[in-house]
Amino acid sequence: MQAVADWPIPIVFERLSGARLKGALIAGAGRVLSRRDDLNRINVFPVPDGDTGTNLAFTMLAVLKTARRLRGADVGTVLGRVAREAIDGARGNSGAILAQFFQGLAEALGRCTEVNARELADAAGGAARAARACLADPREGTMLSVISDFATEMAGQVEAGVADLRELFTRALVRARQSLANTPNQLPVLRAAGVVDAGAAGFVDFLEGVQDFIEHGRSALRVAPDAHDSDHGEHDEVHLEAVENASIYRYCSECVLTGQDLDLTRVRAALSALALDSLVVAGGRDRVRVHAHIDRPIQLFETLAALASVTQRKADDIQAQTKLRAAPFQRVRVVTDSAGDVPASEAERLGITVVPVRINFGDDDYLDRITLSPREMYARLRVDPTPPRTSQPPPGDFRRAFDLVLAHCERLVSVELSSRLSGTFQAAQTAARESGRERIEVVDTRNAASGQGLITMVAAECAAAGGDAAAVAAAAREAMTRTRTFALIRDLRYGVKGGRLPKAAETIARWFGLTVLIADKQGLVRPFSALIGKHRLIERFAAVVARRIPEHSSCRAVVGHCDAGDDAARLAAVLREVFPKLGKVWVVETGPAIGVHAGPGSLVIGLQWR
Repeated sequence: MQAVADWPIPIVFERLSGARLKGALIAGAGRVLSRRDDLNRINVFPVPDGDTGTNLAFTMLAVLKTARRLRGADVGTVLGRVAREAIDGARGNSGAILAQFFQGLAEALGRCTEVNARELADAAGGAARAARACLADPREGTMLSVISDFATEMAGQVEAGVADLRELFTRALVRARQSLANTPNQLPVLRAAGVVDAGAAGFVDFLEGVQDFIEHGRSALRVAPDAHDSDHGEHDEVHLEAVENASIYRYCSECVLTGQDLDLTRVRAALSALALDSLVVAGGRDRVRVHAHIDRPIQLFETLAALASVTQRKADDIQAQTKLRAAPFQRVRVVTDSAGDVPASEAERLGITVVPVRINFGDDDYLDRITLSPREMYARLRVDPTPPRTSQPPPGDFRRAFDLVLAHCERLVSVELSSRLSGTFQAAQTAARESGRERIEVVDTRNAASGQGLITMVAAECAAAGGDAAAVAAAAREAMTRTRTFALIRDLRYGVKGGRLPKAAETIARWFGLTVLIADKQGLVRPFSALIGKHRLIERFAAVVARRIPEHSSCRAVVGHCDAGDDAARLAAVLREVFPKLGKVWVVETGPAIGVHAGPGSLVIGLQWR
């Protein structure tokens, strides 16, 4: 079989080989990746959250990596592998639709070594129908319309006698461009914003990358096409004030089902009772990707878990994404992980993007504060004999957040949980390398929980004031020198269950009636004192903390609690008594960084002095 590198463009091109298909997929995926930011900018449907380009980029990155790994494969093998990885890598509504298009091609051509024009046109028609069937509520004026028009034009050209694949594809691409230009006439929300559909534009970008490969061969694999080559890339202004959010639900949720003999109709039927929209069910018999907008992502995941194994759970906050996109331009923005207890009001005010930590109870996997609230976590800690585990967000979660944020600023600073407590910092660094290291600075706070939250707030305040990336990162590192975190642990058994403390420590504390105090120290969290007896614990805890903070300093605090709201309110009041110059105090529910190991009833103080 002829290699892509040696393929001369023939005058007549009547058979598509695996090598040619591989080159076409690589070129098409590369074009979409180069257009990511522009696609994000024109994204207004189904919600104006500015992530269609990022979602398509994730999907196409899976296609690109898979195609590059294949050697000497025929058409059926290439499409089978690409479709499987596209289903796994798909993100968002448009990504799932595109993955299902590849799945439809794979199912039609899975046994072919090479294909002719009629076989390709028939497969494209079947793939278009498969893509449309994966949506619960298909809408015209979207990627579906352009895919259908492209496939219909292919079929019409074949019936007219066209056998040359170059000519067939070129004519079908012209029809796809026309279809894309017509999307504002089909969807009023696009016409109001003055844009074409972003998902449809991404599909045309993919086709134009393929066309570039057909015309120029290997050079299309080496040189990324310019982001503004095609007419539909020019949109100077998107009128977001005229765009209504088409979804009433908060979270864009996705997962992958794996098993045997999976039935897409059965999956859709199982979800019919849930309150959701934008449902996409895409895939084949062994892997299915589900996408939906829903207020309670855990309902989606638990319903699907009754059918098959559920992996790759994600839930992005649509409301937060929409606010980010509509916010005034800011040179630098801040990202953090949910191990840092940033008060929700401050995260919203300062535009901080929070990537959720993962929490595992046995086989049950949760997203911190999204599919499992702190209160629910502590309630389960009390009754579940299975010691929970926390794990850092995978690099893919960070990368998705980075790509979204970078579409709305020049640079970002990611402020993370101590690298001596978790692999979160390393995961963020990995994502930064993949997303473009020159635009991302990752800071290791050497802190956790309330202290990490305060450091993150300093960085975000510097960014909001107009600081550049170097100044924002420097502000975070300077804040580390004047920020401390302390915690009061009422019951050591949770730390023992989680493997963080020896059983003997719990036994000794119980015998002597000790309440252990811990604090941050050189990036770790270690015991530093203990209180004897239970009388006036909160007052004595505050007094111990006061002795470790520079005397008479002006400071602010985040008081965290592990399902102990009344105690936290009391602690906040006591802190005002022992710190006469104490300014703002926020009371929050402590997340999993400390909470899983500290257990219910524990209290956390983060203090930052000026």
